[in-house]
Order: sequence, then structure tokens, then C-alpha cells
Amino acid sequence: MLIQLSIQDFALIDQLNIEFSDDLNVLTGETGAGKSIIIDAVSLLLGARGQSEFIRTGKDKAYIQGTFLIPPEHPLEDDLQDTGFTLEEDRLLILAREISANGRNVCRINNRIVTLALFKEIAGQLINIYGQHDFQALSQAEKHRDILDSLGGEDFQKHLHEVEAAYTQWKKYEQELNKLEKQLANKVERIDFLKFQIDEIVKANLSENEDEEIKQELALLDNWEKIFSVTEASYDLLYGHDSAYDKISQVVTGLNEIKHFDGEFNQIKDNLESIIYQIEESARFLKNYSEKMDFQPERKEYLQERKYLLDKLKRKYGGTIKEIIDFQKKSQKELEELENSEVILEDIKEKTEQSKKIYLQLAEKLSQLRKNIALNLEKQIIEQLQELAMSHTVFKVDFKKIDYSAKGFDNIEFLISPNPGEPLKPLAKIASGGEMSRIMLALKVILANKDNLTTIIFDEIDSGIGGRIVVKVAEKLKKVAQKQQVICVTHSPHIANLASEHFRVLKTIKNNKTFTQVEVLNEEQRVEELARMLGGEEEVTNQHAREMRKKAKQG
Repeated sequence: MLIQLSIQDFALIDQLNIEFSDDLNVLTGETGAGKSIIIDAVSLLLGARGQSEFIRTGKDKAYIQGTFLIPPEHPLEDDLQDTGFTLEEDRLLILAREISANGRNVCRINNRIVTLALFKEIAGQLINIYGQHDFQALSQAEKHRDILDSLGGEDFQKHLHEVEAAYTQWKKYEQELNKLEKQLANKVERIDFLKFQIDEIVKANLSENEDEEIKQELALLDNWEKIFSVTEASYDLLYGHDSAYDKISQVVTGLNEIKHFDGEFNQIKDNLESIIYQIEESARFLKNYSEKMDFQPERKEYLQERKYLLDKLKRKYGGTIKEIIDFQKKSQKELEELENSEVILEDIKEKTEQSKKIYLQLAEKLSQLRKNIALNLEKQIIEQLQELAMSHTVFKVDFKKIDYSAKGFDNIEFLISPNPGEPLKPLAKIASGGEMSRIMLALKVILANKDNLTTIIFDEIDSGIGGRIVVKVAEKLKKVAQKQQVICVTHSPHIANLASEHFRVLKTIKNNKTFTQVEVLNEEQRVEELARMLGGEEEVTNQHAREMRKKAKQG
């Protein structure tokens, strides 16, 4: 259960610490005082999305911390151990969220940073909030199947996943079959077309870097006159008459004659001899190159035709030669499949039929499991509603078969007959706001018991009800709180009157700043708050509030 909630710099809250009792706790206050802010803060402890808008104006970050007492033998303990957490002797578990203005959000369990996924998994086993979105789900028939499924245990959830997997596999084979059947409808034409494409690529006898080699060779042929002229002239300058070779050779001869006078002459002579060797080698290369150069118009014509062919293939089959070759391989595979399509078709047909059969078997079992859950739900709902002044109400889970889906073939809708002699009709269409609130309360009590939740939060469960009905709701909440901690945001004085701990939420303004605060009410303050909630003449409502408190204390 949630024994302490600490909130700092969150929305209108500056600093707040609330210590809850272990049974029924209520939060009351004027509309707009900030009760919803506290619910939003608790939502963050359940892993809700942290937004920078939550941070109090002028602050860099908001901080929310919940301290939970884990009861002995709670299933959560095994999950904690599996993820490296060990409960101390006090059996306390501390969950904390930090939201920063820079977008960095941190989740901690017992002061250890964890992922949001793990944080949500742990928190979801401790506490849940039931508010308007749950009311809306109950009001929408299409949500009823999900509500029913949430009552299924571990084996049911496992089977539901098996149905989803079987449906996915069946649809995958069915998609392959449809694709193959479409291909077979134009089989002959497609085979001829593939053969033409493959043959065109094969005849081209491609090599991967051929286009670059052609580009380079064409560049040489397009500029052969200039290349020939430059290589011939360069050879003459390096090795012809009165060339660089001759002049440097003369320098080397002269240096040989004086090298014994200074060692540096010898070093220069050696360097120039090295240059002479390089000149000889370069000149030999240029001579050979110019002698080999022979412009061949037919070669250039061949290369241009080859380039044209490669460009055409690129436009048709891919931007590079590699892509053209890959296209050929892909087409070859498709051709082989088409040529063997009858065998493949029969294989895919068999797999499709088999996977559909498996799905239908699993879906049929899923439907039966749902019906078993539904029978139990009908019984439990009626039992709960009897305690909520709906003793003559008949509740039924209606099953209709619909198209196959990943969640089976059941269309589920909740039906009720609120009054004796009236036929069953859709809950979403005929239930009043008060009836819907009570049915939701009954359903959430059942879910909470099933999920082993230690804390249940009801956000304005009294919406749409009043008079003696709200008294029944209050008594029900008090009874539920004997097994699980209940925290209730309410506008009902009857619910507030039965609480073990009563908190008043109020808004104050200091130095032109607005603050939301929460105070624990003593007995006299509780009377005052109940009188405010009752409304009317002050003296009368005060007396009424005192009588309510007196009766509540007497049990």
C-alpha cells in the first residue's frame, strides 16, 4: 500500500507530503483546488508520460516519490528478486520520478535508476487509478472484450498470445498464396518477360567495373593526339639532342674532376646521378608509350557502342552494373519459382489451410475460456451490485461471432436489465450515469482482487449518483478498504464521512503566486468540511455534519 506520497515543484504544488492510512482515504476540496494535480502526480508513479509542462513555473525539475509497504507473500516480491531488488525487513519499496525541463526524465526504484518499462511493470502491480477513461471504456461496447480479457489469468493471457501468433502466421501464408495466385494468372506472359530480361543481361556479359574502364579508355582515345604530342616532346626534352640528360651528365663529369677538393661536391654528384637514372627511366617510359600509341577508330566505335549498351541496361535494370547483376539474380529466382509454381502453390495452400486450422482451434478454445470468465464475471458483478442498491439488476456478457481477428472471433458486449421484467439491453446504451458508476465500481473491485493490487484510487467514483445510492457506494468503498487501501477523490460528504483519513485540498495565493496544499483534517475540521460539502444553511449543515460523524464513529 501507498504509505507516503511526496511531491515537489509539480504544477501548483511547491512541497507536499501526504501520509495515507491503510484503509479508506478521501481527498475533498472546492472545484479547481488541485485534486486532479495529485492524481496526475500518482499517475507518474504508474509510468505515465512525464511532460515538462508539469514542472512548476520558475523551477528546473519536478519530483514525485511514493513509499509503498509490500505485504508478505505478495507476487511482486518474486518479480523484484528477478530484477535484482531485495526487500529489507521493513518491506518498503520506494518509487520515484524526476522530470527535468531539459527533457531528461529519471525513474528510480529504491534509489536505483531503472528503465521506464521496468518502472511501469513494478508500479502496475501495486496501484491503479480508476477515473473517467475507465467510465468511457465501459460506455463503449467495442472495449468490452478487452475488459473481459483483462480478467483472464496467466494461462489465459498466454493462450491469447498464442491466438495472436497463429493468426499472424495464417495471414502471412494467405498473403503469400494470394501473391502467387496473382502471379500464376499471368504466368506465361511473366515467364516470357523474365526470360527476355535475363537473356538481355546475360548476353551483355557484364563485369562489375567495366563501365569505369570504358570511361577511362575513351578519355585516352578522345585525347590521343595531345597525349602523343606531349609524350614525344617530353622525351626529346629529357633524352634528345642537347637534352636535360646531356646537360646533367656534363655537370656530373665536371664534379667528378673536383670532388676530391670538397666532400660536398661528391654528395651533389651522387644526387645528380640518381636524377640521371630517373630521367632515363622516365624517357624510356615516354618513348615506349608514344611508340605504342595507335589511334583505332574501330576500337573507339566499339567502346562507344558498349557504353551505350551499359547505359541502356542501367536505365532499365539499375543505376550500377552491380544493381543490374542483382536484378538478374532476383529475376532468375522468380523465374525458377514460376516454373515450379504448381509445386510451390500446393505447398503454400497446404500451409495456409493448416495454419488456419490451428488458428481456428486456438480461437475456439479462447472463446470457451472467455465464456468461463464471463460466467464468473456475471456472478461476481451481480453480487457486487447487490451491495450497491442494484439488487434486481441482471448482468449478462453477450457473445456474437464476427470476422476472424488476432483476438479471436468473439464480439463481446455487456448487457443489463436494471429493473425486474425488463429485457436485457446493451449496457453502453441504456445505463444511467449512476448505474454506470456503480457497475464500474463493481468491475474495478473484481479486477483489483484479481490483480492483487495493494492500493486502489478512485477519481470521483460518485459522479452521477446521489441520495441513498451514494450511501451504498460509500459503504461499499469502506468494505473494500478492509482488504485493500482505497484512496478516493470525491465530492460526496457520505463517502468522506466514512474515511479513516480525510484530506482537504485547497488553493492559496501568496506573493502573487498560487499554491495547492493538502491538510489532514482533525475531527472539528472534518465537520466543517462535511458541512461545506452538504451545502445549505450553515447551522443546519453543521448539525447534520456532526450527526453524520457521530453515526460513522458508532459504526
